[in-house]
Amino acid sequence: MLDGIPAQAAWSVPIRGHDGEILDFEIRAASPCAQDVHGRVGRQMIGTRTFGSYPSVAVGPLPALYMRVMETGESGEFTRYLHTEVTQGVPHRSVYSVRVVKALGGLLVTWTRDDDGDRLATRLAHTERLGNLGWGRWNLITGDIEWSEQLYRIHDRDPAGGPLGLKQYREIVHPDDLPVVDRALEDLATTEVPYEYELRIRVGDEYRLLRNMAEVSRDGTGRPVEIHGVIQDITDWRRTADQLAAAEQRLAEESRLTAELQHIVLPVQEEFLTLPGLRVAVRYDAAATAPLGGDWYQAIGLDTDETLLAVGDVAGSGLAAASAMAKLRHAITGLAFADQAPEQILVTLNRLLRRMRPDVLATAVVARFRPEDRRLTFTHAGHPPMLLVRDGMVQRLLQPGVLLGVFDDVDYAAASIQLEPDDLLVMFTDGLIERPGRDLFEGLDALSATITAVLRTAPADRLAAVMNALAPSNTSDDTCILIAHLTLNIPEAA
Repeated sequence: MLDGIPAQAAWSVPIRGHDGEILDFEIRAASPCAQDVHGRVGRQMIGTRTFGSYPSVAVGPLPALYMRVMETGESGEFTRYLHTEVTQGVPHRSVYSVRVVKALGGLLVTWTRDDDGDRLATRLAHTERLGNLGWGRWNLITGDIEWSEQLYRIHDRDPAGGPLGLKQYREIVHPDDLPVVDRALEDLATTEVPYEYELRIRVGDEYRLLRNMAEVSRDGTGRPVEIHGVIQDITDWRRTADQLAAAEQRLAEESRLTAELQHIVLPVQEEFLTLPGLRVAVRYDAAATAPLGGDWYQAIGLDTDETLLAVGDVAGSGLAAASAMAKLRHAITGLAFADQAPEQILVTLNRLLRRMRPDVLATAVVARFRPEDRRLTFTHAGHPPMLLVRDGMVQRLLQPGVLLGVFDDVDYAAASIQLEPDDLLVMFTDGLIERPGRDLFEGLDALSATITAVLRTAPADRLAAVMNALAPSNTSDDTCILIAHLTLNIPEAA
């Protein structure tokens, strides 16, 4: 009999103790579609005991119902039985309608799970709230109208006042959007597919932007009988989209201005520079995945027949970093023409940053080259070391000093070295050597190995060969490279 019942049902017999008292009920038959809270289906449930297999049932209201039905023979039911089952320490709650009937010396129990509909309604309500949308139905024949709860919220309307009819709806539509409503109703009268449009409605003291998706149901003659619609409030979404578009436009404009500023300050230098005693190559590589940054270089002959060589890096990227970079580069150049030594330049530059741009941190290496005795004087402010390439060997030159812009008063010290004919001096920013997962020293070793390998081939133009071989190791950061070659026509120092 149970095999033919299209319902969840099971027949149980009482399990009695020595005194005849009923201790439990054991399932002896179950319908194919019967399913318990543990996922057992149909015949899998045979042999399970009501109180032993489902401990939470034993402490609930069902035992009393089972006993009463067994004693009196009168059927009983619970319309909303709340069952809680703990699985792996997590309580799961379910709501059932249970009916119990005495049959063949046992109990025939049927049940339906009521929370399936509740869960569906809850999910629908969550969807409407999260999407800020609601649904409505307008019957064109009877005039009946039905709105979901969220549709009332979208319109800030009390459900007690009922939904708005199509004529009433026109009264809250923005006057400029009334033709949109008229066109939508005309098209819905003839179209067989859903129709989508946007309009503004007055809600309180403001206008809200709604996206309406509607379609028409027709009778057998093709006459429109009902309009079904989903209405979504997209006001905040559109504002956010407009703000994002404006932000993207500002970012694009800033990137353009930054690029123009970068080009003005660091024009592309296709040819090598010929400076007192030196032949110099410079290059700027912009980041591939980020706005232009604050890396810069300077190589210029001074009035004293000396040469200023400098490379620096302003923290950050974009217009602010590029603007700070321009200030630093011009300041260093001006201080060098004022005949300040490298260590004095950095002291003055640090004070300038602390007074005028306290938000800026920067690194720099500044050097002056004097051709008459081939003397290079240099100092660093938190910057990677320079590389001196001599006789195929690479050594690091570093006179360490604190970053620019950290402290109000900082002293810097300079070091000096006498260059030899055919020496190469390599200056760069950290984008050339730094890479995620690799530290500074590993990057320096890799750079030295690259330079050594290039020079081992005895290129005709050592300067060009080394510059062409160097490539940024971190494409998400911009990079400056300056290579100076001590030309052979400088007389030996006395």
